[in-house]
Amino acid sequence: MTNSPSCVSAVSQSSGRNRIPLLLQVLGCWLVAVSPLLAQVRPVAIQEATILTGDGRTIERGTVVFQGGKISAVGRKAEVSFMAKKIQAAGKYVTPGLIDAHSTLALRFAPAGDQATAKAVDGFDRYAEDEIRAALREGVTAIYVPSRSASGIGGLGAVIRLQPRPGDDWEEFVLTDEAALCAAVGAQGSQGPLARVKAAEALRQRFRAAKEYRQAWEDYEEDLEEYEKKLVERAKKKAQEKKAEEKKQPSKKGTGGKKNAPSRDRQKPDQDKPRKKDEKKEELKKPTEPKKDRNAEVLLRVIDGELRLRVEAHHPADILNVLQIAEEFNAALILEGATGAHLVADRLAELEVPVVLSAPPAPVVYVPGAGRHARPDAAAILREAGVDVYFGSGVLPSPTAPPQLALRVARAVGHGFDADAALETITFKAAGLLGVEKEIGRVKRGLRADLVIWSDHPFAPGATVERVFVGGREVYHADSDKEGRDE
Repeated sequence: MTNSPSCVSAVSQSSGRNRIPLLLQVLGCWLVAVSPLLAQVRPVAIQEATILTGDGRTIERGTVVFQGGKISAVGRKAEVSFMAKKIQAAGKYVTPGLIDAHSTLALRFAPAGDQATAKAVDGFDRYAEDEIRAALREGVTAIYVPSRSASGIGGLGAVIRLQPRPGDDWEEFVLTDEAALCAAVGAQGSQGPLARVKAAEALRQRFRAAKEYRQAWEDYEEDLEEYEKKLVERAKKKAQEKKAEEKKQPSKKGTGGKKNAPSRDRQKPDQDKPRKKDEKKEELKKPTEPKKDRNAEVLLRVIDGELRLRVEAHHPADILNVLQIAEEFNAALILEGATGAHLVADRLAELEVPVVLSAPPAPVVYVPGAGRHARPDAAAILREAGVDVYFGSGVLPSPTAPPQLALRVARAVGHGFDADAALETITFKAAGLLGVEKEIGRVKRGLRADLVIWSDHPFAPGATVERVFVGGREVYHADSDKEGRDE
């Protein structure tokens, strides 16, 4: 860092009597020059807040310190540097940023159907600042975006951190672009029973074809190994025959130096004919390499347990069909949507299949299709049966509609869902479900500073989000947001 030339020249040209004030001016110039850098490294401390860590612990009158995008200290006696920016939060609540386990926020298009290699992240609009800000206003800092499909394979889902700054590094936005393989059976309410059965069978056939693809490659590699082995054996045999032939050739001494001396080979010219004929019959053919299928290779990652399978299904019959497919191919299944999941809760608990509830709330009047199975206490029924329950906003009714995740969970609590476990399902446990628990989901030292300051407990009536930090940077402030919307 160099000093401003004007400041330096002013000092050099000043007299001794005036040098001290000018030195102060130089110091001021220097502070102005480095202030942007200081802002990036300056620690921030949220003090005197009730901290809900996300993993079931509560710290009264606690302090959270973060610096460089990571949480550096948490607790009632957390040390705060004198240089830290201090935010007094007495009477407020601090939580990790909420994680929406199934959302279509800012999802502009779905990739072509039946493409397992397609990625949801390609359809996410990082410049949808209004929609992202609406989510931050609800305390949501990370979402799982599916690669949507009305039926069959959809592609690879992604976990995205929300930041209303399109110029930021895209890698800071995307925690993973291969969170799970997405599929759907009966996701469209208008599909009839026969169409949904066909969709389930088509999904099964895709996995069977993937196994056949693997078998074809295994057979090819085995045949190729055998082919190469025979090539080596034939080469050895030819070398041995050549040596034996050379031994049979008469030496110059034996012929007495006569060039036209008859040999046994010349006397029997037809001896080689049967041998050449046999060689032609035994000609080796190199096995044909199977054609590469990247889609099948993605499905094999699911079969091998390297990638989870997330299937959107709503009707109980469809859910049971999906469970059979997951059992047949040993897939780690996550059920999403799941309007009628509570009707097969015991089976889901038996197979330890987690459920992400993201269907619309129970309708006031009767509706046809899967919606008729919806009920407000579905989450409580599933949890009572032993099913791990998570929450998502699902398909948003309009592009500007915010994912009211806290409100959705609060309603579930109001209908019997365990209040003590509610926050965990949209923070720490949701992070574990998505495979990003080492990055986000808790107020814990070393994790990313994705934090929310609430006016009251997140599930209390009238609770509002006051401030949101993502990666230690403030991305939402209720006061400035209100001013902007008023304008």
